[in-house]
Amino acid sequence: MANYVRELKLSAAAELLLDSDQRVIDIAIALGFNSEIAFSRAFKQFFGHSPRTYRNNAQRIGLKKPIEVSEVSINGANELAFVEVRIDTKEAFILKGVKGEIKGLFSLLPDFSYVVPKLWQQLEAIVHPSSVPQGQLLGVVDVTKAAFDGSNLFYWAGLELHQSTLMPQLPSVVSDELDILNVPQQTYAAVKHKGPIETLPKTLEWFILHWLPNSDYRGIDGYELEVYPQHYQADSPDAEMEYWVPISKV
Repeated sequence: MANYVRELKLSAAAELLLDSDQRVIDIAIALGFNSEIAFSRAFKQFFGHSPRTYRNNAQRIGLKKPIEVSEVSINGANELAFVEVRIDTKEAFILKGVKGEIKGLFSLLPDFSYVVPKLWQQLEAIVHPSSVPQGQLLGVVDVTKAAFDGSNLFYWAGLELHQSTLMPQLPSVVSDELDILNVPQQTYAAVKHKGPIETLPKTLEWFILHWLPNSDYRGIDGYELEVYPQHYQADSPDAEMEYWVPISKV
């Protein structure tokens, strides 16, 4: 519990470093640290950078938000669940995968629960996802051209390529049957989803309708990410994945 509170304080400090011109010593004292030295030591241990370097880099990385409670439906019964959210920035990357048009969560006729599994099956038919290194398996939702009714959304089931991949190699990397998507650098709110993937819409509904409007951030059009660990079991009650939503500071 003490570590959790400490991480929240350090995350609040990081926000102040980016959003204000307050001195480091003033931020440290305001958040209950006895000295700038003690604060800087704890800050670097958590973020990997000194407060001044973090401020100069001007990127929101590893910011933890308070754990909240949401209601999810499991096997037809409503249950309360703890939900973790953090703010992170991800560098631009290249994805190779298969894509299809979907109708989203707030569409009049949502079809993502049918279309998305089909796309993952297509990907598995080309390359088995369990054979790739951990952290490369991603679902990407392209909402850059989305219509107000939730149409014109495109879902990608794919593999994130290593940053060292050379441009001439792109057509043949993994498979020449896959399409290529360039995803720009974005700042995200990453919400952790626990349980079967079929209950993910409930977590997203809570996030979009409850967490986001009450935060200091707003959602923006961009590329939303579904981040899956290696050997992910979609129907397991113990499964964990993350959904990343592009945001900007209000």
